[in-house]
Amino acid sequence: MNACPTASAFIFDLDGTLVDSAPDIAASVAHALQTIGFEAPSLARIRSFIGNGADRLIHRSLTDDINGTADDVLFNRAAKLFFRHYEDNVCCRSIVYASVTETLTALRNRGHLLACATNKPTRFTDPLLKQLGLDQFFPITLSGDSLEAKKPAPDQLLFVAEHFKIAPQQCVMVGDTITDIVAAENANMSSIYVSYGYGDISDIDLRHPLAVVDSLDQIIDLLNAVPDARKGSLVLPA
Repeated sequence: MNACPTASAFIFDLDGTLVDSAPDIAASVAHALQTIGFEAPSLARIRSFIGNGADRLIHRSLTDDINGTADDVLFNRAAKLFFRHYEDNVCCRSIVYASVTETLTALRNRGHLLACATNKPTRFTDPLLKQLGLDQFFPITLSGDSLEAKKPAPDQLLFVAEHFKIAPQQCVMVGDTITDIVAAENANMSSIYVSYGYGDISDIDLRHPLAVVDSLDQIIDLLNAVPDARKGSLVLPA
């Protein structure tokens, strides 16, 4: 575990970090692909495809390849069906992971600034957060279409730091995929990797996040190990 400078703000990914949204996403992928005569990937496969935005998800689902790119005509047909179905079913099966609400509440009560940065389009991000009661925690949320570039580009994370008027080094990115960890590196921020999400931990091994946690409340355990843990700007243990 690497030392982190000061942690005034925590920036959270959404899918696979705060919320298990894969069942709803998979249902919409299945609807889209089956409508155009394709077999839908399994739920487990869909989980591995999440993290780089809806367009990449659809390309991966059509090709059954993490790096695949589908034919433009097929992609456009599938995308239109997926977006329409998912917009109507964004929060039917999605659930907040255990300890998320308690952890966000504890961090806010300690004086930490909180933000959400996701590659999910805004029209899905906002209703999902609202329906699950998580929108109350985030004075700023950036989605995949909020800025010109999304993660792993640093733009969203740097925008949050500027919004809060703090240095990037005072922020910690919390996410479940290599996309989140690389975005933090590109923004000169520390990161925390959550092992329970959709990413592959073998992708993270050489990236040296600040910590790997198996549940979100372990972030509080890290903070409790610091003598001045109830101050707004904290140094996490090395």
